[in-house]
Amino acid sequence: MNRNIEANLIEKIAQGDESAFNEIYRCYRNRVYGFIYRMTSNRAVAEDITHEVFVVLIENPRRYQTERGSLLTFLCAIARNHVMNYLRRKHNLDVGFDEFENFDTLEDETKGNPLADLLNQELAARIDTCITALPPLQREVIILREFQELSYEEIARVTEAELSAVKTRLHRARQTLARQLAAYVTSPKDKCYELH
Repeated sequence: MNRNIEANLIEKIAQGDESAFNEIYRCYRNRVYGFIYRMTSNRAVAEDITHEVFVVLIENPRRYQTERGSLLTFLCAIARNHVMNYLRRKHNLDVGFDEFENFDTLEDETKGNPLADLLNQELAARIDTCITALPPLQREVIILREFQELSYEEIARVTEAELSAVKTRLHRARQTLARQLAAYVTSPKDKCYELH
């Protein structure tokens, strides 16, 4: 959805147009929920926080300013704040993003092949483990970039970090993941002997 359409829908929401809100909700609900779920590891909490995020939008739609980024960026920033509050309450202390659920398994491009399914599940589990082991700030930018597909600038706005810090965190996270996953991503030629 482009920013002009978003701005138009936000204005309609401000005027009480329920159908405009429903359109935004349908468009962004799953992505906001996915972002929250990956950080809280709890479906019920993710549902509750997703609801809270959209309540904020309904109650004060003009907080969103198109010149500051996409509506998804705005919604993720609200979600991030709510998640941080939840984690602080849950642990009764100041936390970074130490609580993450396993990520969805890789998309199955080899449907119907049990061996490929098993290997994909194993690789997905290994990726989950490696991402969970990343330092919290690196984990956060990986989720926002790779799973939410936000731009560097949008990630900087969501995390309230400098653009250079976002790029550095993402670079370090990718380097760490590449090192940790190298054994799982080598070519089949390296792992198998040719049969004659």
